[in-house]
Amino acid sequence: MVYIGSVECTRGGYTRESEHCLDLFEYCLDCVGIMPKKRSTYHHGDLRAAMIEAADGIITEGGIEAFSLRAAAQRAGVSPGAPAHHFGSAKGLLTEVALLAFERLDRYIEEVGHSDDVVANVRALSLAFVTFALGHPGHFRLMFRNDLVDGDDPRFPAMASKPGRRLGLAVAAYRGNSDVDLKRFEDAADMLCDMATLQGLAHLVLEEKAAHFFRKATSRQFVKKELPKVLERLYPDHKVAISGEKTGSA
Repeated sequence: MVYIGSVECTRGGYTRESEHCLDLFEYCLDCVGIMPKKRSTYHHGDLRAAMIEAADGIITEGGIEAFSLRAAAQRAGVSPGAPAHHFGSAKGLLTEVALLAFERLDRYIEEVGHSDDVVANVRALSLAFVTFALGHPGHFRLMFRNDLVDGDDPRFPAMASKPGRRLGLAVAAYRGNSDVDLKRFEDAADMLCDMATLQGLAHLVLEEKAAHFFRKATSRQFVKKELPKVLERLYPDHKVAISGEKTGSA
């Protein structure tokens, strides 16, 4: 039996007030050749990373509705009070998960590569954006929830804006604007409307609303078969767009 201050650790189980007690408990058992009961993710002082991994897994499997600090602690194999000690609140932990989600979205965007063809570029990036949303529905919903994510976290502005900025600039380039300045009303308004279109499209896909317009298509079928054609209509070839404008004005 090992005592640390007022915290008692025993072979049959443990009660603790800090992760350091549990580390020593496992160390002592290891020294005498006794292995403690296996826990899911937490190993020797890596509690913070284990909690983020646990919360990330919960959001992946069950979405925001399945998340709680207690559920994350249970999944990580730590005490219920551990998350609050490291993250302050559920919002602190969910912010870490949201930052991971923005990293993943950025990878989706970067995998598209760069093209001088502004039409192909904006279609491919838009497709990647909606594909990410469909593949990571819980994370996508979390990323834009100001009530659940701490936008004042100093890391958040850069992480959150990077994938969106590239997508926004691609849309601007498609419209013939290669010098975007969000201090100009016109540029800010155009980018807001363009991002609102893609955000709305992604959310409609997540909520299975595409089936109202393409009745034989599930969300995955829609993204695979119909969305590329929808994006062709949203961002038509410039020659087609110009021809349509002339026809409409005649």
